[in-house]
Amino acid sequence: MSEEIETLKNQQEFREILANKGITQAQAATLINEETSRKISNRTVRAWLANPTAVSARACPLWAVVALKKAIMNR
Repeated sequence: MSEEIETLKNQQEFREILANKGITQAQAATLINEETSRKISNRTVRAWLANPTAVSARACPLWAVVALKKAIMNR
């Protein structure tokens, strides 16, 4: 799978998790921080969810999707 397709897939999955679980971007950042002990800001989450053509857009990494899923399961 190409990197661009993987990035879009990760972003879509991240969006779906937030929508399906009713989680805000700020809550997602907190959950990921707690799960990974990484410092993820609300701004980082917004950049992962931004339109890929936006200057502020950043690729949503697979580890973030996995960490969010784990954090939700451990709630």
